[in-house]
Amino acid sequence: MLNKSGLLLLLIGCLTAFSSMAQIRIASPYSRFGIGDLADNNNAWNLSMGQTTYAIRSPYHINYGNPASYTAFDSLSFVFEGGFNADIVQLSSNAQTVTRNYASLGYVLFGMPITKWWRTSFGLVPFSDVGYNVMNLEYYPGIGYVDRIYRGAGGINKFYWGNGFKLWKSLSIGFNFSYLFGNMERESLIIFPDSLNFMNVDVKNNVTMNDIYFNYGIQYHGQLKNNLHLTAGAVVAFESKMSAQTDYLVNTFLSSASGIDYPKDTLEYLEGYKGKIIIPLTLGGGIGLEKTDKWLFSVDYRWANWEKFTAFDLTDSLVNSQQISAGAEFLPNINSYSNYFKRIRYRIGFMFNNTYLKLRGKQLNEYAVTVGLGLPLRGVRTAVDLSAQIGIRGTTEADLIRETYVRFIIGFNIYERWFIKRKYY
Repeated sequence: MLNKSGLLLLLIGCLTAFSSMAQIRIASPYSRFGIGDLADNNNAWNLSMGQTTYAIRSPYHINYGNPASYTAFDSLSFVFEGGFNADIVQLSSNAQTVTRNYASLGYVLFGMPITKWWRTSFGLVPFSDVGYNVMNLEYYPGIGYVDRIYRGAGGINKFYWGNGFKLWKSLSIGFNFSYLFGNMERESLIIFPDSLNFMNVDVKNNVTMNDIYFNYGIQYHGQLKNNLHLTAGAVVAFESKMSAQTDYLVNTFLSSASGIDYPKDTLEYLEGYKGKIIIPLTLGGGIGLEKTDKWLFSVDYRWANWEKFTAFDLTDSLVNSQQISAGAEFLPNINSYSNYFKRIRYRIGFMFNNTYLKLRGKQLNEYAVTVGLGLPLRGVRTAVDLSAQIGIRGTTEADLIRETYVRFIIGFNIYERWFIKRKYY
């Protein structure tokens, strides 16, 4: 078991690792739009149950997707969770298929009691990811080939401090106070490899965002007959105008046969231009049914008003999105110490996402199935959580790209009793 000093060192190590989160954590051409690819509820526990979050609660896990769930923490416990992600993505178009792999630190979460009616949590998680490198080569009569290259990297991180309050035995409310920070680097190039009469164009746009973001949650958690528990929950994040600034550069250049680029003219340059990025209203709700230490089933629905998204007063190819998720967990026998496999928590889920992307007249859909295992360690309330999500997003119709991916997460869940008053005789 970790003592307090060990956990402090672990926290410092995790925060140091997160300081390098500007690295590319994703390989998706669709992260070119909006604020990138949203990283929703990607801790191992939630993801393995179809990313459900609104109506589940546990004293051993941190469900930051609904801050009202923090009231499930034990009054004498301290909970830590950390996880690592690894993704394999196959990108397919009508012309070719390529495969990309990448891995990163996924999340660092802490939870603890404050009073009998107040629980708190804080942590560092991704909010969105940007990472792509796409080339589109087309032929135009009288001009020749035109090569369009799109590159992007970075993303937005979220440091949150959440609080859950128990109003009475069966009703809890909560909020997450979050600080969103990070930068998104995007570059577009237009190159004329067959013509000396046209200047190549390079457009660079580096956006930095730093501001406060809130979301609010509520959960009703009642007890039924036969040790059954019913939980209903909802979460809302109101429209937020986030402070941002951009460095924007457009220049022309010539390329030699040896591959050396020669800059010519600067067409436009803005440095430190300040504006707003509007993150729109998001709301969702769910319902869950649980038999303690036996099984859990939950269903979620989420809707977001992405048609209202703007960045520096400019719109994007975004429409309203909605997502339906379902997940389940099964524990054969928590007290079976003669058979380890009966003490493993088995998880499965499904997710359908009608995404916020509408390109060439088609709104892109995402389908995914999830599986997971909660592997307990002997003699302690600590576990290793393994999860995988297998999904498809997009289509090859209308010259678009279909993403087929497998996402793996290994998470570490540490549960310790810290707040016990010792008695000496």
